[in-house]
Amino acid sequence: MLYNGSIIYIDEKNEIWASPCSSSTYVETKKHKIVIDTSKKEKMKVIISNLNKLDVRLKDIDYVINTHNHISHTENNDIFKNADILKYSDGSLDNFNDSEIEVLLTPGHTFDSISLIYDDYVIAPAAVNSKRNIIDEKIVISAIDDELARKSILKIKSLKKHIVTAHEGILYNYEYIKP
Repeated sequence: MLYNGSIIYIDEKNEIWASPCSSSTYVETKKHKIVIDTSKKEKMKVIISNLNKLDVRLKDIDYVINTHNHISHTENNDIFKNADILKYSDGSLDNFNDSEIEVLLTPGHTFDSISLIYDDYVIAPAAVNSKRNIIDEKIVISAIDDELARKSILKIKSLKKHIVTAHEGILYNYEYIKP
């Protein structure tokens, strides 16, 4: 995780919030160095610092993959000058090829929301805002289609993997899988 994401609640019980900043995830496969979602400008220094701690420079990133097109997930795309920016909505993700990454369509929050499966993780910041979405099977309040959002949450949960959320870091599978 380059950044765990954050959200400021005005009324947490009713999920009324302001100023969301998405998580940002770094994945290194045998073929590529990838950043999934780049969060907001105010998190740029944190993202760069955490890449540097991994001995990765901005110029080393091959791809930035956006899980959907909201600015809270894409605002730092421009700092990755050498990276191809990929998203489902414009077809640019169609030619992405890495056997270690699986793209999973997870609409609901937006119609073009995607998640990515890598190893034991589902990187799902478009579909899973918070840990409650999985633990309580609670639909993302900002969903444009509640039924699609519910199906996406259940699909992600059924994989029984660790889940990268948009605003609360990682939900480990032992936190939601009942023995």
